[in-house]
Amino acid sequence: MSDTGTVIPRVSFTRRIWRAIPREIRMPVGMIAALIALGWIIICIIGPSIIPYDPLTQDLPRLQPPSAQTWFGTDELGRDLFSRVIAGARVTISLALLLVIASMIIGSLIGIIAGFFGRWVDEVLMRMTDIVLAFPTVILAMVTAAALGASLFNAVLAALIVSWPPYARVVRSMVLSLRGADFVASGRLLGFSPLKSMRLDILPNVGGPTLVMASLDIGNAALLLSGLSYLGLGAKPPTPEWGSMISAAVNHYDSWWLGWFPGLAICTVVISFNFLGDALRDAFDPEEVRV
Repeated sequence: MSDTGTVIPRVSFTRRIWRAIPREIRMPVGMIAALIALGWIIICIIGPSIIPYDPLTQDLPRLQPPSAQTWFGTDELGRDLFSRVIAGARVTISLALLLVIASMIIGSLIGIIAGFFGRWVDEVLMRMTDIVLAFPTVILAMVTAAALGASLFNAVLAALIVSWPPYARVVRSMVLSLRGADFVASGRLLGFSPLKSMRLDILPNVGGPTLVMASLDIGNAALLLSGLSYLGLGAKPPTPEWGSMISAAVNHYDSWWLGWFPGLAICTVVISFNFLGDALRDAFDPEEVRV
């Protein structure tokens, strides 16, 4: 009851949480995308405890179609495909998240430094960024991965080399608009060093749009890493990874389940994170990331 005697209705905890979610995510498309993305993240965490078979064990009948015993069937070596898809989620999604975080950090740092200091620092860093952007992303990643050697680590490193420049360009443009703001100038007049000014005044104002941009890139990162593994430039057998599983299925066209289920997993991850990123962009309306 308020001071005026009006009874204030009590709002439950779950309803408060629901109201705290942006309206765009509460829309059907955003909610479904968020649930699917959350489901895959949960699978990455608890995956080993829910798989019925060891994803590397070859003690089942070969090329068996989906059944009550093997939900997704078995592959050409007698391994349970459901267990391998679930185990592959930890590899693909975890590496995609790692790739996006690393790209966001590296690109944001370069963008902040270039935009804040300007002059020759800006010229050097942005021309380096333009060189990377001049090449098609997938082709440059393929060439880099092939030069480094086929492995998951080299695939992530190759993807990182081609993934940070968009963050640098976007963050630089935001810093250029913030550099002349009154609150930044006031901080410098108070004696803030360039590092302190970037940390206290610039970074908090570019963090939100950059995080939204990163959420849009998670699906693309998963697709890029799976594509490199499909081409034999990423995960190597017997590592359970979705791209390499689809690559192995090419030799068995009659066993449709070998490529269907890993492909469906990639499709749901890419679509769900893309729709979730779109919902977050609409919720926070970061005009700066639309370049």
